[in-house]
Amino acid sequence: MKTRFAALCAAAVVGVLSVQPAAAEEITASVWFPDTHPLTRDGYLALAEELKTRSNGDLTLKVYTGTALLPPVAHLSGLTDGLVQMTYHAGTYTPSDLPEDNVAAVLAIGLDDPMVTMMTVADFYMNDPAMKAMFDRHSIVFLGAYASPVYEMMCNREITTLEQIRGAKLRMPSPIHSAWATSVGASAVNVPSSDMYSGLEKGQLDCAVNALNDLKSRSLWDVAKNATRLSFGPYFAGWEYAIDRDTWLGLSEEHRRLMLDTISDNTVDLMIAYQATVDEAVAEAPSHDVTIAEPSAELRASLDTFVSENSARIASETGAQLGAQDPEGLVSRFKETYARWDKLLADTSREDAAALQEIFRTELYAKIDAATYGQ
Repeated sequence: MKTRFAALCAAAVVGVLSVQPAAAEEITASVWFPDTHPLTRDGYLALAEELKTRSNGDLTLKVYTGTALLPPVAHLSGLTDGLVQMTYHAGTYTPSDLPEDNVAAVLAIGLDDPMVTMMTVADFYMNDPAMKAMFDRHSIVFLGAYASPVYEMMCNREITTLEQIRGAKLRMPSPIHSAWATSVGASAVNVPSSDMYSGLEKGQLDCAVNALNDLKSRSLWDVAKNATRLSFGPYFAGWEYAIDRDTWLGLSEEHRRLMLDTISDNTVDLMIAYQATVDEAVAEAPSHDVTIAEPSAELRASLDTFVSENSARIASETGAQLGAQDPEGLVSRFKETYARWDKLLADTSREDAAALQEIFRTELYAKIDAATYGQ
């Protein structure tokens, strides 16, 4: 009788343990933008709150913001060296480490829809064999994408025509943007976005090419009284969320699934919030004596023609220079993926978060197997 009683007790204990929730898990994360930036505020900080809520406190993020922990360029090495477990990273900062990513990034100059771009990047980086191999080389797992609002021109004088842009000093975000500047007789200046204000103030720059939310967020409207709505496409190089593989595989399957589902919703919210910062800055710009203007037809045509004739070639050449395998194939497959998402979102408002999240989840994240992804 005693033996039977002990066996029953043991069975009861096993039964209780089998239905216990996953053990509490914490992930350390770093994003080098300040707390007020959309990629931090609406990205990492919002994700941390949502994960805590959805997991009842069992899955949490400890988020380091700004550059106190890691400088911008170190957000890949900091991840692979184990200083943190999850990061944002701008892929153009480490091109030799991420050649495939830099091939895709070149194509951004020809894209006009940041929401489609973000979903395209997430799909491509999660499913394309070459992109998956890139992450495998670094033992990290891609979890979520981002795309900035389209980059436009913020200038300390009126520049809306081909004649006005000749000789202008333009802060450009990448080599392909610089190549276009050269093609119209302008001078490309390679400075980080943190130096745009001082460059415009001191006359070292005539224009800064970045998202127009920087009129307000970086107070560029104090030194750039003219904005020209010439779209240079969004910026999306690297990732919003990537995690160390050992950390990922160490999470319970339940928490991996929760992470994927939460990031799927979070990145849609992030994109809507990011665009809203542009709309807000543009609406307030006239009260800061900023003139918002459209480019001339000739100036717009010069960029459109340059992109159509050169972007695929420059992307392929970039890949060849960096050692990417089959860069032409990467370009072709990325364009096919973009066309797919452009069609999927054709009838959906870019402000309808619930509808966008449903499409994104159904068409991508729900198809990712949390048990095997990243292995």
